[in-house]
Amino acid sequence: MPKQNKNDSLKKYSVDVLIQKCYSDINPKIYCDEMFSRKLSDAEKTKCYNIFALKYCFEVINDHEKTIQYLNLSNVYAKKTGNVTFERANLNIIAIIYALENKHEDALKFLEKRNKLKSLEKTDELQELLSGGDDEIIYALLGYFGRSVKGYLDATKKIDDYLATHDEISAEKKYQLTFYKCLKYKNIFLNYSYEKKLDSAGIYLNKIKTSSLLPKDKADIISSNEANYLILSGRLDEAIQKAKKDKNDYKNDKARVFYNLYYLARAYQLKGNYKESSKYCEQGLNNIFVNIDFINIELELYRIAMENADKSGDNSNYLKYSKLYQEKSKKINYTSKADFIAKLYNLDQIQPLKYELNNSKHFMTYLWLIILFLSLFTAYLINRFFTLRKYKKRFIEINARLEKKEKEVALSPKKAEELIKTDKNILSLKKENEILDKLNKFEKKQQFLSSTLSLSSLASSMNVNYNYLTLTIKKYKKNNFNGYINQLRIDYIILKLKQNPEYLNYKISYLAEECGFSSHTVFTRIFIEKTGIPPSKFIEYVKKENTKVNI
Repeated sequence: MPKQNKNDSLKKYSVDVLIQKCYSDINPKIYCDEMFSRKLSDAEKTKCYNIFALKYCFEVINDHEKTIQYLNLSNVYAKKTGNVTFERANLNIIAIIYALENKHEDALKFLEKRNKLKSLEKTDELQELLSGGDDEIIYALLGYFGRSVKGYLDATKKIDDYLATHDEISAEKKYQLTFYKCLKYKNIFLNYSYEKKLDSAGIYLNKIKTSSLLPKDKADIISSNEANYLILSGRLDEAIQKAKKDKNDYKNDKARVFYNLYYLARAYQLKGNYKESSKYCEQGLNNIFVNIDFINIELELYRIAMENADKSGDNSNYLKYSKLYQEKSKKINYTSKADFIAKLYNLDQIQPLKYELNNSKHFMTYLWLIILFLSLFTAYLINRFFTLRKYKKRFIEINARLEKKEKEVALSPKKAEELIKTDKNILSLKKENEILDKLNKFEKKQQFLSSTLSLSSLASSMNVNYNYLTLTIKKYKKNNFNGYINQLRIDYIILKLKQNPEYLNYKISYLAEECGFSSHTVFTRIFIEKTGIPPSKFIEYVKKENTKVNI
């Protein structure tokens, strides 16, 4: 209990000052107690219950149930005063807590509640850009990494578009937007790391490093995450060196130290140095900091310590950490995440098979195998030569077709009239031109990128007859609906590959999702069907073409 004179000394502070002290002091409860002892307005209750929930219930005692209880109480008064910003922020934290507990339905339910209030919150365009992608942390915490990446990519694109069309903004605002864009890059990097798509993760790590931000801001954004990336890449010595340096350079940053202790424990365990790993586990567990991450670091430290004890034959510590791990794991339903993380950090590689050849006994057998291999290899080279020649020819044809397409103007009413005379169908010239005009707008807005698009939904959105739309597409686009949409999507991604060099480094699965296909397999099949070339080979040709241009 704090001394009486301490409590008396707090009475001189206003509620706003007490709230500020809650953020800066290691023991926010005494300030919260002082606030609650006063007669507060509804607006002050909104803030005070929010502060008590976050700074004490969540960060200090890490009681999720109490945190949610007081956030809901804060929202009672936020609704009374019409403070939509606080209400949405509280709902967002509740969604995050449920995501940390692996309660998917509850997390998404509160995220939906939060988003329903968006239209009521007054925010300017700049604030919208800065907060863009905020929902994606929920999806990342739940393990929906692909969904999260897409949201953050959309958010960064909006910032790029804004910067490209607003030359008049101040240098300060431009820097702020760049900073927030790099924060979103960091989250893309983290999501790709968890998916173990390390090439893609490396691209976004490099985007932060090469940005125009100050070195200190870059370091703050990257934080200790680079050590994790090095661990996943199997570069354990580099990871250890990086984590130790980061821990020492930022020793006053409790969160950063906590993360680095975890990475050191993880890296040493993977190296088989269980004693050193256990040392960092102990340090981490003595400096626990609440982390909002897909990985619950406190739990993982218990697990690493338990595994280290098992490997070292330390039965007492094994039982101790095993019990702690099991108790907390059940409390937050962590089992599925634990299985995922165990596989994530499995760095075992398939070792090449070793054959011992007995030359004296099996010489003729191996001779015939070598002859057979050479014959098959020669046949493969011949086949590949003709295949590559065919691919090259198709690549040139695709370039020519796209150039022609760019020069073509919309179909004139006269041409439409000529076509209609040759068809005894019932559609009027006026109606067909109306549908064609809507299709042109549909293509310009790139609405064909939606993965949920169907003929019926397109007809409904255009307010045209389903059959009329089918006939018009068949007549003027020389294709059925699926063929027409697939061609638009393939043409879109081809142009992206040719006009945006960074797309050449993306995984095929991301390219598939980008242009609206449901899977990597479907995209590859349609790409080959429409172009005659696999997407990987097309990317290879574009890279070669770009190299020639640069030379």
